[in-house]
Amino acid sequence: MGAAALQSMEAGETLVSDGGIASGLARALGTSSQRVSEAACNAVMDLSASPVGRERLSGSPVLPRLLYLFSQVESISAVVGSRSTECQARMSEPDKCLNLIIDTVVLMVNSCKVDKLHNLQQELVRKVMHLLYELWSQVILLRSSADCSNWKDQLQSRPDEISEAIFRLSMDLSYPAHLESDEVRESFFGQTESDFEKFALMYWENSPYLYRKKQSDLEGDAVFTTLHNAFDLRTPDSIIESLIQGLVSCPAIASDELNINSFLHEAHDSLGAPVKYRQDVRVVRTRDQCSTGSWMEEHFFDDGMVFPDATAFVEKCKGAIRNGFSIALRGMEFRSEKIAAIASALADLFGQPSVGANIYFSPPRSQGLARHYDDHCVLVWQLLGCKKWKIWPNTKSILPRLYEPFHSLDGLVDDSGGRVEVLHEGDIMYVPRGHVHEAHTDVDEGESEANASANYSLHLTLAIEVEPPFEWEGFIHIALHCWLEEQKLVGSSGSVESREGVHGGGKVPVIQ
Repeated sequence: MGAAALQSMEAGETLVSDGGIASGLARALGTSSQRVSEAACNAVMDLSASPVGRERLSGSPVLPRLLYLFSQVESISAVVGSRSTECQARMSEPDKCLNLIIDTVVLMVNSCKVDKLHNLQQELVRKVMHLLYELWSQVILLRSSADCSNWKDQLQSRPDEISEAIFRLSMDLSYPAHLESDEVRESFFGQTESDFEKFALMYWENSPYLYRKKQSDLEGDAVFTTLHNAFDLRTPDSIIESLIQGLVSCPAIASDELNINSFLHEAHDSLGAPVKYRQDVRVVRTRDQCSTGSWMEEHFFDDGMVFPDATAFVEKCKGAIRNGFSIALRGMEFRSEKIAAIASALADLFGQPSVGANIYFSPPRSQGLARHYDDHCVLVWQLLGCKKWKIWPNTKSILPRLYEPFHSLDGLVDDSGGRVEVLHEGDIMYVPRGHVHEAHTDVDEGESEANASANYSLHLTLAIEVEPPFEWEGFIHIALHCWLEEQKLVGSSGSVESREGVHGGGKVPVIQ
């Protein structure tokens, strides 16, 4: 079959279109005869040379069978690690077969349409993902190992291809960190629906809003407790390690990207890459420029710099914090299951397609980002320590739009004006788009130098993007929700009363 597939594309497509052949290949995979199993893997690879072949095989029993075989591997490091320091000129036959299975799994998963992956057993997928991640970690290390080129030549899958396979398999998994929008609404705005309605009517895109929490409230706030426990908060160094250790780059995803296959096509070669400065992380401080009297941002690393050595990067960040720099890490909705659950629930609450999340860690007596305004609305959640914020009213009649150029702040704000708020652990503040703001950590005048380390600040920002295509989408989302709720009353009351719903600071007429 493999020879026929390589001889002509038409022959390969004819073979792979036969359901009996695909089923026979699935049975041949993993037989007691290693020669037969290896030949079946090779045939699958050859038949996958054409798009039609990949599509036919992805819907056959071949992919589940391959995943099952791969899931039986006890440890990837047992194979990869044995060659990380001393490579043999000739690999053993079992290792060759394992490499072939791995390459076939990666090819099949990455060739499979996303909807075809939905039918795979979740427990099987979890086992395979764990092994793929272990494999990816080992291959990343081997890329820089000059004495093991022979093993790398045997495994054809590149790190970015393994990363894409992990990404694809993870999309349809259910995670225990899921939160309902009502849980997040209560944690952010209060226990009753009227608290959120008040926020929407009085503050949304109008003025800042501060929700202070008592310590007793925090103890009963499951959302805050879960998030607070997601990081090692014992020391500044442990915080940095829990934030940065093991990070990979997070390609930017446009707000209006609706096709996951299109995104994967554009980003496939950058998945699993080392973090990139500014795209993924900023290490920045704002200092007074005495000559001009203005405040300017100073960056610890150069633009576009990448960090393949994760351990060295962590150590440099520790040194930067000790020198007054703040660490700003973007894309937390893709890096933390717990933050992803909060962001997803907020997106549902506001009728938006997504909510972005960044996290900021600052040392005492420091200011990270310079004074600025955002083109999106922001919810700030103080997780550790305290931070002093200064916010100026919006003076422009038109709110800023996403991706539009930012205007100069000259003459836009008065240094003597502005609203000052100090956020303590658990407090949540809303900053509308267009409102100029800045934040810094402060040590009380009466506090001694010995206790200055207690003034480190960790806060999470959740960005709610209000973009023209999605303003009406959010409007329709809420209107349809209200309509569906009213339809449920038809059976019991026989009539539907006209009512109004609240969203985005205005009244939404229900579609009748």
